[in-house]
Amino acid sequence: MSKPTNSPAQGSQAQLWQSLFNQGLVGNDIAPDTPLSSPWYIIGAQIIGGWIAALFILAFVLVCIASVDDKEQSILVMGILITLGCLTYYRMGKSNQEFVLQMVFAFSISGQLMMLWGIHDTLKHMDDGLIALMYAVLFAVHWWLIPHKANQFIAAIAMVPCLLAILVIYQLSQLILPLLIVSLMLVWSQLYQWPQSYQRLRMLGYAISLNLLCANFALSDMGRWMDLPQILMTFDARFSHYLAVAMILLSALWLINQVFNQLSTQPIELTNTAQLSRVKFIAILSAILISLLSIPMAGISTALLMLLLGYFYNEFKLVALAIGALVSFIGLYYYSLHINLFDKSLWLMASGVVLLLIRLTMALSIGKTIANKEQRHDVQ
Repeated sequence: MSKPTNSPAQGSQAQLWQSLFNQGLVGNDIAPDTPLSSPWYIIGAQIIGGWIAALFILAFVLVCIASVDDKEQSILVMGILITLGCLTYYRMGKSNQEFVLQMVFAFSISGQLMMLWGIHDTLKHMDDGLIALMYAVLFAVHWWLIPHKANQFIAAIAMVPCLLAILVIYQLSQLILPLLIVSLMLVWSQLYQWPQSYQRLRMLGYAISLNLLCANFALSDMGRWMDLPQILMTFDARFSHYLAVAMILLSALWLINQVFNQLSTQPIELTNTAQLSRVKFIAILSAILISLLSIPMAGISTALLMLLLGYFYNEFKLVALAIGALVSFIGLYYYSLHINLFDKSLWLMASGVVLLLIRLTMALSIGKTIANKEQRHDVQ
């Protein structure tokens, strides 16, 4: 009777585990069993079922609250109870079924909305800054205590505007853009310094990035034309914009220096000091040029900074978001130009020529370095 053959995946997994055992990195020479994952359509059905079940239960709860005289206090109390129950489950629950996780996720979001409603109705006669602070504290607690990734992201992306609203309420709106840039650099630079909070900081980093892009969109010509809320337009100050551009340029130069410092330590044959110095000089020159262009074209330097952060910290989603933002901001500026199509086409042609010249300069620099190295190798 022949022995059953293992699949290629199982064979490679066994070889990898055996190599780890030979190196003394694991204490058992038998790889643990890999739990089987459900098909995507089963997971999708569980997600839909969990949300439907949660919405039915919440509808029943709201119908019961509607018969109570003091609806505001009842909604606040119910929101607190639902939120505490979800927090308890997230911290102590053992079930990993997608149906249960999604139902708890829906309850958590609904509990937060009830608490927001109740806090606003309870404190509506008080200072708006206090309400915004209560909102920020509520989202901060969820962001910190809940280990669920999607819940952390929603809490983080709602917490940042609450903190920015406090600055607007107390007439400190000129600090919004600089503080967003400083927060962006601090969060992403500390991502690997706190491994126990890696997921929280990562979700906060993406939340700050999205809020920073939205702020730059509000400063663009397209944002001025749209009927945006007044709170989004109050930080449109030239001093704040220039300070933000300068801070982004300094951050981009620091990141470029870090990237080339890492490249200089890699044992790549074609990588040498002269080549890296020339490419680094071109990268610095390009960053300065893009920063100057971002003065009339809001958001260009911000997208560049996010692109460098995504490349340096190996965040593909951040790189994709930055590329999309870069193309969008250039397109918005092109669309908002008050010139005819012929002049717009000339500007596009000139931009393409400049990019081709930069590419040609980098190619000639690399080719010259390779040729010099081959000549030295022939002489030896």
